[in-house]
Amino acid sequence: MKRILKKIKNAFKKQLLEISQVYFSIAGNKVECNICHYKANKLSSNLWHLYTDCPKCSSNVRTRLLYAALTTLDDLNEKKLIDGKSVLHFAPENSLTHFLRKKAGNYKTADYLAEGYDYGNIDYNMDITEMPQIADKSFDCVIACDVLEHVYNLKNGIKEVYRVCTDGGYCIFTVPQKDHLAKTFEDITINDPKERERLFGQDDHLRIFGDDFVDMMQDAGFKVTAVDESFFDKALVEKYVLAPPVLSKHPLATNYRKVFFGKKG
Repeated sequence: MKRILKKIKNAFKKQLLEISQVYFSIAGNKVECNICHYKANKLSSNLWHLYTDCPKCSSNVRTRLLYAALTTLDDLNEKKLIDGKSVLHFAPENSLTHFLRKKAGNYKTADYLAEGYDYGNIDYNMDITEMPQIADKSFDCVIACDVLEHVYNLKNGIKEVYRVCTDGGYCIFTVPQKDHLAKTFEDITINDPKERERLFGQDDHLRIFGDDFVDMMQDAGFKVTAVDESFFDKALVEKYVLAPPVLSKHPLATNYRKVFFGKKG
């Protein structure tokens, strides 16, 4: 019975969404998801940020910022990084998977399926900090958005990504960063979920990143470009919500999202 009611509820939501798109196509709209092209005057909210989530494809600021970089920036566009390339995508976001699978020559997904997480059918069930299944220089691009805050051996995770990248290949990272925090704060010895949530923002996080994340990537050998809203015209930022329209007051919120592109050698 619960399954039937859930199907009815989802069908009703889908119908309302479709009706809303007819309305905004006629009346005009203020914002649009650059990935699925959902139109509205404002996006949905979550516990941390107001008006940042797409109700159609579930994209958020970091995924739309990444997509904007791949589709508009000359030096980091999908023709150079994705088209016909071998791509490994950790914790694959539904909003990006269709685009990447369509463009890549060889698209593989991966995640470490701990209890409580399920990304459906993935190609590799493995920890990003240890990838014995993957040979050296196997992938032209490795993508891991908000993954590294979960792992115990952070430095080894970045090194492993460097190892499996081809020469001239790229990694694409995002990480949660506390506003104006210079140095990453971590403590892998904390096991209490409530204490992790208090310190790091989520009960399965082991750290909150600072501005030194670029240094960590460089130490592993990557040449880093940190893309944020300043790379795009203000009108584009507002239209596609590439930054939170309302800054969160949560002390651990990432109000200034960056997408870190690392080029190997």
